[in-house]
Amino acid sequence: LASSFCMASISLIGLSVASNSSSQYVISAIKYIQFNYSHDISVDDIAKAAKISRRECFRCFKELRGESPTVFLTQYRLSIAATQLATTGLPISAIAEGCGFESSGYFSRLFKARYGKAPREFRK
Repeated sequence: LASSFCMASISLIGLSVASNSSSQYVISAIKYIQFNYSHDISVDDIAKAAKISRRECFRCFKELRGESPTVFLTQYRLSIAATQLATTGLPISAIAEGCGFESSGYFSRLFKARYGKAPREFRK
């Protein structure tokens, strides 16, 4: 049961590798991100949650996801924000803050870079 759960988790987060220690670390890190993205978290926090060093966290993410944990965190936050923009009437500043962005201006710049539209345009 545990191994089928792990493989399902790997599939859900886009890891197409056999279950190994690197993938288990990344799964732990991603679970931490999923539960804490709205807070001010750092790579050190993510690595600590996965019980690995900061350097190992970067290595595992790069190996298995092709991106850094920082990029994954930002993209995850942006995807949550896009969903909220599309499904709620919350103010953009509240969505930005709720997704862990300290500045709505910074959030808007990142959002436009990712989706090609400013949050206000995306919502229309």
